[in-house]
Amino acid sequence: MSRLPVSLSLTTLAALFASHAVFAVPTGPDYIDDSQFLTAAKTRVLPPDIPWQGKSLAFAVQPGDAWATPLEASNFTRTPRYTDTVAYLERLARAKPGLIELVNLPEKTDEGRPFVMAVVSTSADKSPAGLKKTGKPTIYIEAGIHPGEANGKDAGLMMLRDMTVRGTQAGLLDKVNLLFVPTVNIDGDMRYGKYGRINQHGPDETGWRVNARNLNLNRDFTKLDSPEIRNVAYALDRYDPDFFIDTHSSDGINYQYDVTYCNNGTGWSPAANAWMDKVMTPKVFKTLEDYGHIPNVCISMNDNERPEKGYYPYYSDLARFSNQYADIRGIPGILVELHAIKPYKQQVLGNYTLYQSLFETIAANQDSLRRAIAEDRARLKGQQQVTLTWKEAAGKPQLVDFKGVVAQQVKSPITGDTVTLWTNQPKTYRVPLTPLTEPDLVVSRPKGYVVPVEYRDVIARLKAHGIAMTTFDKPTTLDVTVYRIDDIKLGTPFEPDRELADKIPGYEGRLLIDGKPVAQQRRVTYAPGSVRIDTDQRLGVLAMDLLEPASPDSFLHWGFFNATLTSAEAPETYVMEPMARKMLAESPALKREFEAKLKRDPAFAKDRNARLNWFYERTPFVDTNRFLYPVGTLK
Repeated sequence: MSRLPVSLSLTTLAALFASHAVFAVPTGPDYIDDSQFLTAAKTRVLPPDIPWQGKSLAFAVQPGDAWATPLEASNFTRTPRYTDTVAYLERLARAKPGLIELVNLPEKTDEGRPFVMAVVSTSADKSPAGLKKTGKPTIYIEAGIHPGEANGKDAGLMMLRDMTVRGTQAGLLDKVNLLFVPTVNIDGDMRYGKYGRINQHGPDETGWRVNARNLNLNRDFTKLDSPEIRNVAYALDRYDPDFFIDTHSSDGINYQYDVTYCNNGTGWSPAANAWMDKVMTPKVFKTLEDYGHIPNVCISMNDNERPEKGYYPYYSDLARFSNQYADIRGIPGILVELHAIKPYKQQVLGNYTLYQSLFETIAANQDSLRRAIAEDRARLKGQQQVTLTWKEAAGKPQLVDFKGVVAQQVKSPITGDTVTLWTNQPKTYRVPLTPLTEPDLVVSRPKGYVVPVEYRDVIARLKAHGIAMTTFDKPTTLDVTVYRIDDIKLGTPFEPDRELADKIPGYEGRLLIDGKPVAQQRRVTYAPGSVRIDTDQRLGVLAMDLLEPASPDSFLHWGFFNATLTSAEAPETYVMEPMARKMLAESPALKREFEAKLKRDPAFAKDRNARLNWFYERTPFVDTNRFLYPVGTLK
């Protein structure tokens, strides 16, 4: 996407963005009349299956079993929509009231649906304090943040059934407590139909990727625009789990791996990530292999048409994503990606096996895990030079074996170019592994920040994260660093829509802003209701990520302060032109500066308004708060 200059035209651009809004459409299961489409247009054309038989097949019950999940009852063709999922959980809870408690998290979805989480434990007291008292690790699992990627939900229903009413995994419940959110994107899940996910091998019908407001919820963990992710932040803050799991399906290309996951590399919690790499993953990978699966770190190809160019795992990315958000909170977390091109039964059983192995390994090594967590949280609280973004390390990347398949390059009459078609014939490539491991944006830790009371939406979201703050009850005067934002541009979306990126300046419902922060010192009197946020707290690095003006996940970048990036007053020519003449006559130095600017900047020389504005900027009439990021920094 081209990066368009922004000066005083932000209002106009915002109006343009609003004029292209996506209006509400029916979201019921039958809102698409597919009779108007060609038969070929209604049938996915996926690569041929790689034959699979694994020991994990034994985890599935027969369709006629009294406790078969909706998926098993349909012989692995139908994943339940949210209402059916909750009905099955309620049935489990009634059968085992001492083991499963269903709780509604505080906020309903935009369409008014309750947000259900299952608390599963042998403890009679299933409150956060009650789970802590058990001494067992508490594991938080969420599924359905993208409802089409339903394997984590279906595997979770099977696992909860086996840990409770069937009892075949009851031993696991003696070792761990579980918090299970079967569907994060509930409204998206209720937009249920046959055409929700074009790149996936089953099930027959699924929900939709985005929520009712068209937000991709796995881009919302910092800005918290959605009630769904505010509920997740609430659960993580209140229950403070020992481990976090977010389950997905991954497409892109065909390869042999069927179960992949990754932590956050070096990241904000390096001790926990090292624990996962050295203690957890070797055991989990071996179990997966024993049950007939092929595991790897999660895979995002550098070029989806050319596997030889290698791949990167989702390491050290941005805290707007789930596992990176857990990481910046000091919670060990993984992003799970089952391979969407594999048959759905294989995906679900791979996820089930992964759950079993993770629970066993976390329970068996909980002491070393908790030591790693304590080390990371001390570091997050006290580290003085804080990395907010990472980049690929310089030099030649590490080469690794990649279990892919034979790729066929064919000339396409559709694209007019060569395209890649995938076979099911195994082939091992030697490819570069290119994670983001080198610190990029590094910021000195300030003492704290002050957010003015008028930015109540920002204050509310900081509170929703669980960030501690002090609210001023009277006018409070402080010496702070504030930032004027120069060279303001529209921000570059992380994943721009290829067709609309150059037409509609926006991403995830927001007008992103980039610019150069220029520090200045001020004495500011803050009104009552303004808040001070000290960084000497557990979530101090999260506060920095949200409030440092250069951070790509700051509220400034997400567009919460766009109204400040303008000038409220502008001079008329009949005032400014004669005033400028007098200024030049009074100051030879100013005259020399003006003439030098004309010589070195041809665009400026040709722009009469730019010339007048140059003089206006050198008068006391100019708005001192123009282009100002109003959050004060306490150094």
